[in-house]
Amino acid sequence: MQSSAARRAPGSTTRSDDIQVNGDNKRDPGAQRQGSGEGYPANETSIAVNPTDRRNVIGGANDYEPAVDSVMGIYASFDGGRTWPYSGHARQVITPSRKMLGSGDPVIAFDREGTAYASFIAFGRDDCDSYVAAIRSEDQGVTWTVPVDSVPADSGLVLGDGIVVHNGGPADCRIFHDKEWMTAGPRPAGVPLVPGTDLGKVSADRLYVTWTRFDFGPGGLGFLDAPIFLAFSDDQGRHWSTPDEISGASAAFCGPQSGDADPPACDEDQFSIPVVDPRTGRLYVAFENFNTPGDAANAPGSVGQYLLVRSDDGGQTFSDPVRITGVVDGSGSYPVCADRQTLDNMCARVNANGNIDVDARTGALYLAWADNRNGTATDTNVDVFVTRSSNGGQTWSPARQVSTNRDDQFFPWLSVSPAGIVAVAYFDRGFAHPLIDTSLAQSTNGGSTWSVRRVSEVSWSPDLAFRTGVFIGDYNSLDTTATAALPFWTDARFAEPDVPGNNPPHQQSDVMVDVEPLRQR
Repeated sequence: MQSSAARRAPGSTTRSDDIQVNGDNKRDPGAQRQGSGEGYPANETSIAVNPTDRRNVIGGANDYEPAVDSVMGIYASFDGGRTWPYSGHARQVITPSRKMLGSGDPVIAFDREGTAYASFIAFGRDDCDSYVAAIRSEDQGVTWTVPVDSVPADSGLVLGDGIVVHNGGPADCRIFHDKEWMTAGPRPAGVPLVPGTDLGKVSADRLYVTWTRFDFGPGGLGFLDAPIFLAFSDDQGRHWSTPDEISGASAAFCGPQSGDADPPACDEDQFSIPVVDPRTGRLYVAFENFNTPGDAANAPGSVGQYLLVRSDDGGQTFSDPVRITGVVDGSGSYPVCADRQTLDNMCARVNANGNIDVDARTGALYLAWADNRNGTATDTNVDVFVTRSSNGGQTWSPARQVSTNRDDQFFPWLSVSPAGIVAVAYFDRGFAHPLIDTSLAQSTNGGSTWSVRRVSEVSWSPDLAFRTGVFIGDYNSLDTTATAALPFWTDARFAEPDVPGNNPPHQQSDVMVDVEPLRQR
């Protein structure tokens, strides 16, 4: 691992306009300095702008607390992301044992009526319990419902509200539900409601949650598969459909199996992202798949591929998967530290994960991801790529490299603004390698050309963000309005210096945002 203090951006002479979102040190701006020692890690950021009030912005992140665990931090802004007066935590799943469960993979979303949703995985630290939960807020992110798997007497809570899926309980070490994502969009005409839907709470939008269901075999002693599953709700998450596997099969591009021998199933997957075309209600789900046969259609050296499935009936049935692109991913293409793939001069784990979004005006789809096709396993040169589809995901343009800096750019997130501007935010090690910054790329011509600028004003060391420097989250986030982009990222600029005794236990990372004007056409 490489150690270094946080650095001001080269040439920066003004006070940083990067905004700290989470509660650590926030009440005293003078305490927002390197070495404050008051914080704990916050990572895996998610952000969404309220479509009914662009001043209302809600963010989420893993928020580690002393003597508690990783819980979902939720933060609300009422002035377009410039200040964040609300900083709180989601309540964990109410279980029969009332045990506090760990949580992860936070997601924030809105429906078209302005109801806010937060989803996360919840799991036992000393058993095999595994949930996906989804809660809601009807007051712009200030108060939230509680996911309920056991009803206390006279509580007024409804059993099952907020529980998307649950494995067999604490003793079920076979199934683990991981990496959920969430979206909302119009329910296609004529589609029946989820059985048991509360008819007094039917939303104009259907709420969709996808996730990876890991199957570790009898007793949890091996690995069989990891397909993508889906469930949906028509009453704001009070009742959910029966989960279904949606990742499908293809003899053309899904081949070898690490666990069960069931080719051509595309069932070794991760990082699913759903999105709904608001014009039609068509649901798309993109995900990374690792059943790759290594044929010529993949990128050179790739061991992964992005696939897409789509549904025109509200998630009841899906098309066969379509291959979007090959991806140079996997530990054979990267350095390895603490048994996870990473970058040179860094120990925190990395992946190719990006996301899919839709242009609400035209239905064009965009996918962003990052991979190491331009580097080696000893000298990484990870770059960010984008591809576009104008025919409902049936065919995709050649991958276009977005990042232009040297060294590594990773953890991209893409958002198409209401005006059709495509923006991508990502981590960038090209300014003060091996320290990390955040950059923003935007395109006003459908991804044909890109302009790139640095948005963070302080570089920071990933070694200081988490104990022994092994984790800075698995993704960052971005949302857009018609005039602004809001990159939302993990940042360790306020961490203690890396001297003996400080890391651990005084690791610290925070959630940062920058309200960046979008350059119009």
